[in-house]
Formats: sequence, structure tokens, C-alpha cells
Amino acid sequence: MKFAAAAAFLFAMGLVLEGGRAGATDFYELQIYTVETTPAEHWWLELHSIYVSSATGEEAKEQLPLYQIHNTGELTYGLLPWLEVGQYLCTARLDRGTYEYAGSRTKVHFGVPFTEKWPVEFGANVEFQYMRRDAAETPLELDLMPIVEAHAGPFFIIGNFSFNKPFSGPGTHQGMTLEPAGQISYRVNDWLEPALEYYGEIGALEHLPSVQNQQHFLTPSINLHLAPQLEINAGYGIGVTNASNGSFFKSTIGWLF
Repeated sequence: MKFAAAAAFLFAMGLVLEGGRAGATDFYELQIYTVETTPAEHWWLELHSIYVSSATGEEAKEQLPLYQIHNTGELTYGLLPWLEVGQYLCTARLDRGTYEYAGSRTKVHFGVPFTEKWPVEFGANVEFQYMRRDAAETPLELDLMPIVEAHAGPFFIIGNFSFNKPFSGPGTHQGMTLEPAGQISYRVNDWLEPALEYYGEIGALEHLPSVQNQQHFLTPSINLHLAPQLEINAGYGIGVTNASNGSFFKSTIGWLF
């Protein structure tokens, strides 16, 4: 049971049937969601930064936002011990070289309280994005993300299974798309936690593309717990398919008020 999260994560990575072409990975927010939420009546402020540093091959160049810089501010408030709401403000330096407002997102994130004593905990994140058309391939989109996590000694295993429904842009009539993500981390001591993160863009469930037309990134990263109210995460993502044959840098800095 403690490894159910990892099994589900690997199952999602194995969805590689033949079909069309996948969409693009979300480079405005690359983070792994846990079941834990912001403490009640507290504010949590985060800055997510992503820079795509390389894209090799025609497919990758078509799908990766090469040399773009994305910075997203996230402000979250804990309503209950297991429920939080949040607002994102997305900015980017786009292809034309100017740094500008890219759009916004609103989220509701919760953990399922009675699973806290189970070997595997469950939660979910519901997010609605309304982005500028020149900043996102699908400006209007609803994201439904079940979350599973498990602890096994110093190991921490998380699976995020994001189902997206676009309401504008390419793929609007193709139904739900799947963007799985996950993390396996090892707590070395009180402040150091190296991890391996995964981010994927599988594509529309009704017309799954071939694996080489999907985006799959492995991201060695590090989590630093230097103070109870401080969060630091940094990683380097490496694409492992034709459509994701590139790399990116990512970081998250958060502070609890």
C-alpha cells in the first residue's frame, strides 16, 4: 500500500498509444502538489520561475518556448486545515523580447482529511486558467488534478494526475488531456531533500499521440528546508522524447505569513 502512489505514477507514464500530437507542457507553473495545504488563516506567497534553455530537433522547437522566461506569482490562503484557495499572476518574456503580463489562474486545493492516517493520502487541486492568447496555446482551461502521496521511511512519493479541458485554442474539441507529474524524494536531514521530479504532457485521451510526440521531462531537483516558513526548490529538466528534446531550469521560492 505504501507504494500505491508510485505504481499509479508509473501507470500514467505508460500511456503511450499511437495517434496525433500532444500539446505543450505548462511552463508557467512546474511544481508537484502535495496533499498538505496552507495552515488555516495563514498566507503563502510563492514565486515560480522557469527558463527553457535548449530545444533540439524540429518537434521540440515547435513545442518548447525556447529562451522564454516565465515568472508566476502565487498567493494562497488557508481556509481550513485541509482547504486552501489561491490566485496566480503569470508574467513572461515572450518571443518578441518584451516582459509582460501573461494571464491569471484561480485554484482550490484540498486534502482528504480522513486519509491522513492511511498508508496512502489523497487530495485534489481544481484550477481555472484565463491566459492571454499570445501567452498560452489554450487561453481558457479547466484543470482537475487528483493527488496521491505516500511516505516510506525517509522516502516521499507523490503522484499528480492532471486532467485538462481546454475551452479555447487548439484541441478544444478533442476532450480531456492528461498531464501527469510526480516526485520521489529522500529526506537526508532536517534541511536537505534531493528529489527526482517528472513532468509529462500525454495529449488528448481520445486521440493519444505516439510516445515520441508526447512531452516527458525528468528533473533532478533539490528541496531546502532552511526555516519553517521558507520553501526553496530548484531543478534542471531534461526532455526524453523528440517533442521534448530540450532542457529547462526551474525554481520555486515560498514564504509563509
